[in-house]
Amino acid sequence: MALPIFFKPKKKYSLIRVGKDFDGGYLVGKNTILKSNILISFGINDDWSFEKDFKNINLEARVLCYDDKPILKYLFKKLIISTIFIFSHFNLNKVFIMIKNIVCFLKDQKELTFIKKKISYGDLKEIIKDIESDSIFLKIDIEGFEYRILEEILLYQKKFTGIIIEFHDIDYHKDLIKNFIDKLNLNLVHIHPNNNSLVDNNNDPTCVEITFEKKPVENEGAPNLPNELDMKNDPKKKDVLLNFN
Repeated sequence: MALPIFFKPKKKYSLIRVGKDFDGGYLVGKNTILKSNILISFGINDDWSFEKDFKNINLEARVLCYDDKPILKYLFKKLIISTIFIFSHFNLNKVFIMIKNIVCFLKDQKELTFIKKKISYGDLKEIIKDIESDSIFLKIDIEGFEYRILEEILLYQKKFTGIIIEFHDIDYHKDLIKNFIDKLNLNLVHIHPNNNSLVDNNNDPTCVEITFEKKPVENEGAPNLPNELDMKNDPKKKDVLLNFN
């Protein structure tokens, strides 16, 4: 089978990759980043490479990172676990990676603001109600809770220059997503399947990363999916192909 056509970009757009290789990187227009005064990012876990790259591209932007766990404490916990498992798995490299992540966090928190908060109903409204800027970039990866704030996004959509949303379990929520896309006055510029998630009975992805932009830069030609900058979220797993009807 195939995904409904409303998931497919209508044109080809100028995009760059922001964030690290594989899981954690997203495609978005550089022009949109430069036009944004603030990045609000929901869902960090132990990877803020997108947020760091965003700040490096737009040095004047404020970056607000929200997650439901204290990130530094979480990183130390992972370091302890990795250290314990050295003796059974002899994976010293993983320990070095965790130490590097902690050092990077201590350095990056001087430029990025990390806030412990679980995002749910009403939280987006509370966060942006006192933000005067109409040039906000919004990134959302909150493991299914995105559906709880879609109406708030639509309510404040005039404030957003761009939005990246990772939609989970799309096989159950296609009508919700279609309604959201139909009402959103931003262009769908890119879609990427997350191969870390299951495929449905039709071999279509159940999790996709979608980029929206208010004023994207268009290129000549038809949309190219996958984009040459796309990468598998998990390099060890089979990629998921996109088809539309």
